Amino acid sequence: MASESSRRTFISATVASFAWLITGGRALATTPEISAGAPCKVKGKERTVDGVTFVCRNAKGKLVWRRKPGEATTKVITVRVLESAELELGKTKVVNAPAPNGGTTGVVLTRTGAGIAAFRVNCTHAGFPVARVGAVLECELHGSQFNPETGAAVTGPATRALGRYEASESNGGIYVTITSA
Repeated sequence: MASESSRRTFISATVASFAWLITGGRALATTPEISAGAPCKVKGKERTVDGVTFVCRNAKGKLVWRRKPGEATTKVITVRVLESAELELGKTKVVNAPAPNGGTTGVVLTRTGAGIAAFRVNCTHAGFPVARVGAVLECELHGSQFNPETGAAVTGPATRALGRYEASESNGGIYVTITSA
């Protein structure tokens, strides 16, 4: 029995020495992962893991980690979407404009007597694109109609107006200001 005990001791010491050589003497234990909903011990304590800050909070009588709310940043860009000469009085064009958070967004432009009207291309009923049909902007899916100068819903099923973008004209171009939601 004595030789069995010394053999275990020898193997344990050898494995520990080998682990020490591989890790360079650093501890093998890692800090526990923090994720939303995992238990914590001190209310109000904050920890940051991979750029995400967690706060220990009381939820339903238990202390758990919760993501700390970050400040929402709004991005605003103004882009040239069309040459002025390409949009005649009373006419409508649909263009794609770069979105602040990447990708593109559809914009319906109409030249009116008061200037340029710019709206989001998606119908407020089901999100399908609208296009100029006669004197109105019409959704191809369910037939909702909108006023091309104000964006107001004329006939349903849509009841809300199209989302409006700020539009301006200068230096021979039409510019649209798009804000991230």
